[in-house]
Amino acid sequence: MASANAIKLKSLKQPAEESDGLRILIARFRPRYLRKEDENWHVWFKELAPSKSLWKEYLKDKKIDWDEYSHRYKLEIRSNPLALKALHNLASLERTTTNLVTNHVEHQKSPPQLSDMLSKYDTVTLLCHCKEENHCHRFLVKQMVKEI
Repeated sequence: MASANAIKLKSLKQPAEESDGLRILIARFRPRYLRKEDENWHVWFKELAPSKSLWKEYLKDKKIDWDEYSHRYKLEIRSNPLALKALHNLASLERTTTNLVTNHVEHQKSPPQLSDMLSKYDTVTLLCHCKEENHCHRFLVKQMVKEI
């Protein structure tokens, strides 16, 4: 079972490093500033991104503070079976790419098992657009993994 200590947090704008291990994007939107051939993640877990409305209220419109955002984000995740499954799979580091997008295999007919990919890495790095990791949903995801 994975330890939350094996989970790193990074902004997509930070350079990829070998020590990042398996890089998982947990954003709702694909970054427009990044060309498709320059994508720097292995797997995309859209189900761990905040809803469009929550994202808008917190990041874009700044209508809610971090505490409210954290509370509502956790409620969204806990009420979404796909998100819960993704959390549990992060915790156990066993999941296939069945409902995922992977940048380097999305054009192949049969995507590899995520567990096969994970066997190559000791670390998972969660990525999104936010610069500050302590006020980002990737921080909350890591926290939730610790609680599993």
